[in-house]
Amino acid sequence: MKQYRGILIAFGAIAVLGAGAIAFFTGQYVIAASTLGAALVWLGIMALLLHRIANKQQARMDRVFRENDSVVASLASNISIPSVIVDLSGRITWRNNAFASLYDGQDIHEVVPEFDGANPIRTLQIELNGSNYQVMNMLVMREKEKKLVLQYWIDRTEAAHYQRLYTEQRPYAAMILVDNYEELLSDTQIHSTAVLAEVERLISDLSKRLGGLYRRYDNGRFILILEAKQMQQLEEERFTLLEQAHRIDTGSSSVVSLSIGFGIAPRLSQSEQDARRALELALGRGGDQVVVKDGTDYRFYGGKRQHDPRQSRVKARLFSKALYQLFENSGDVFIMGHRNSDMDCIGAALGIVTCANHVGTHAYIVIDAVNTTIEDAVHTLERSGAGSLIITPDRAMEMMREDSVLVVVDTQRASNTVAPALLSMTEHIVLIDHHRRSADYIDNATLHYLETRASSASEMVTEVMQYFADNVKPAAFTCSALLAGITVDTKQFAFNVGSRTFDAAGYLRRNGADLSSVKQMFQNDYDSYVRCANVVERATIRKSGIAISVCDKNAPDSQLLAAQAADELLGIRGIYAAFVLAETDEQTAISGRSYGQINVQVILERLGGGGHLTMAGAQLKGATAEEAIAKLEEAIDWYETENPEK
Repeated sequence: MKQYRGILIAFGAIAVLGAGAIAFFTGQYVIAASTLGAALVWLGIMALLLHRIANKQQARMDRVFRENDSVVASLASNISIPSVIVDLSGRITWRNNAFASLYDGQDIHEVVPEFDGANPIRTLQIELNGSNYQVMNMLVMREKEKKLVLQYWIDRTEAAHYQRLYTEQRPYAAMILVDNYEELLSDTQIHSTAVLAEVERLISDLSKRLGGLYRRYDNGRFILILEAKQMQQLEEERFTLLEQAHRIDTGSSSVVSLSIGFGIAPRLSQSEQDARRALELALGRGGDQVVVKDGTDYRFYGGKRQHDPRQSRVKARLFSKALYQLFENSGDVFIMGHRNSDMDCIGAALGIVTCANHVGTHAYIVIDAVNTTIEDAVHTLERSGAGSLIITPDRAMEMMREDSVLVVVDTQRASNTVAPALLSMTEHIVLIDHHRRSADYIDNATLHYLETRASSASEMVTEVMQYFADNVKPAAFTCSALLAGITVDTKQFAFNVGSRTFDAAGYLRRNGADLSSVKQMFQNDYDSYVRCANVVERATIRKSGIAISVCDKNAPDSQLLAAQAADELLGIRGIYAAFVLAETDEQTAISGRSYGQINVQVILERLGGGGHLTMAGAQLKGATAEEAIAKLEEAIDWYETENPEK
């Protein structure tokens, strides 16, 4: 019918144009008017005929629907797919027999709580009477402002069953490593064969209990395959295998330590690769823990023990020789640490400068701002004529070339460095750090020396200098700065100190480290001391011996003040851990300190931070001090629940 209407409209337009042409070109207005009138009469007759034809067609269609109405109603009522019509308030106006067998009430919200009249056509998933349904919604009627919704329920019980089986039975891989394997072998008091056999027995028992399988593929290394549902069980148990390994009787003071990496991925091959990456991260965080890599997310378990002092110096020797070759065959060297640099940063950086100068390479230290902690060292450098060593990040970006070397000390997180943009300007990146590895560490380093058992980056660089070349002679001020770096991170040689820490200090002292200069580097001015005392006075102390305090907003060098106040709080009897917050307009930073009974690193890691068992930090972007305290309290509550013995 539509095409006929179009023809009539076209004919009428032609008639009008024809009449107009006759009148314009011949001047015969009477003839033109007569022609136009006849055309309009004909058009009216044809339109009336078309209207009658359309009415007859509609009547025939209505008759067909009326004749088949009982058939359609029977089909709708008896079809096996549950169907129901509801209004936007959720009131049921009609249901078929299949739906009536599921629910005979009047309110759809009782079986589909998620039904929303504001968004009625949203697809929903529900479970009812032990069956799973996909609820489809469609708008079926509109009378003025009245709307009705047709729901039909597709039974997905069988599909959900097989999907659940697939999810639960999907195989995951785990890599297990005895991470102090060499120490156990080298300890003559230990029957290492029996100890390692006991480790394998524990893994075998675990595999049998979970219905998985394991294989030992190298000395002290195992691979474990298990199903996803067993993986969930292990996480609920908090990986008791770690504690079981600790309880193995070695016959000496040594404790067996395991590092475990789990990979959660759709394919077994990808799961195995992710397990290896997770194991590397577990080792980089100090070992004795489980890391679960689930896609791009990581979950951490364990890692609560303070590790035994490291003994082997092989890693330091190999790294020093590789660093020598890199400096010898590259351009200028740029050294940077973390934001708000401390004496550990400056001491380690000066040690690297000494190594670079030994091979005839220019070296520069990148600092964003001079704070009260390092200003004495920087001023001493300027007075000695070596002030040109210190450059700003902008100047470093101008000077850096493709063959330059960028050495990152005392941090391994790109976001925490003084100038993250420098990391993309060279392919030669060197990492030297003693913190536990975080999930967002710099993973494209040419060389890395990561040792969580070291007291400080300054201790690590001191060893590097000793093995870098036979005749390296550090300046007396460099030795003093390195000793100050060790001193600040060990809290006057009280925490995380091993025999190699004292060896490094002895080397520095023999090469001219001045103890009085070191002492001066830690002196505070009167105003800073008063501000620190005020922060300590405002602290609140939890029953567990955890102190929390806050610096004044936008206080000068607030993050450094927070660290100093946290250290001071630890000196108070009955306080085992301290957290001090420093709020600025952009963020709230948290400094955490402890004696070791409480793992501040695990607590602050839940807030995106990291560090060591006894010293850690975190930055909460865009958070006020009140918001940060609430999150910190939540993390502490979680830690105390997980560690009721602490």
